[in-house]
Amino acid sequence: AKSMDGHVTGAWSEEIAGPYYVFKDAGYVVKVCSIAGGDIPIDAGSLSDTFKTENDKRMMEADNGPLKGTSKLADEDVTQFDIVFFSGGHGTCVDFPTEEVGAAVSKAAAAGKVVASVCHGPMAFVSAKGPDGEPFVKGKKITCFSDVEEGQVGLTEKVPFLLEAKLKELGAEVSVGDPWGSKAVIDGKLVTGQNPQSSVEAAKACLTLL
Repeated sequence: AKSMDGHVTGAWSEEIAGPYYVFKDAGYVVKVCSIAGGDIPIDAGSLSDTFKTENDKRMMEADNGPLKGTSKLADEDVTQFDIVFFSGGHGTCVDFPTEEVGAAVSKAAAAGKVVASVCHGPMAFVSAKGPDGEPFVKGKKITCFSDVEEGQVGLTEKVPFLLEAKLKELGAEVSVGDPWGSKAVIDGKLVTGQNPQSSVEAAKACLTLL
């Protein structure tokens, strides 16, 4: 989504570019898709001098090709991928906590695929169910963008709910590290990263599970 409750946003560039190049450089075929399809809106803040990474620069040098003309998640068979990775950015607070996205998560997990996310990416897990009908995250060890970090970026009042609190409410065992430090958690074939700085660590963790 391009906006969240009037706040102009999108996906966070490093959270796509970081994993994209970790997987591609390891020799894997990577397909980028989105909820709406088409070109993925990128949060301009993620490409500011403060946050722009070498992975972002590589993506820009590729003229953002992988982010253009994407297919819709609903049109993809998630069981045909080894890893299904949900990148974040505040746009996902609008796009991800839906029954449709939750069903895709559930389907990939049931097929034994690596399911991963970073930062606000676990918004995709909020509506997902396990085979027993319980919340997908119940009893699972995960991390996500922390409520402290949300407060520090001043968007606590804009997000539909605080992600860390919501995941705990659903029964997840959430652990978060210091704000803006890299942290990734593996639980079975579920991999989560805390924030943009965790994107590469989370992606590399995925590869250890293949």
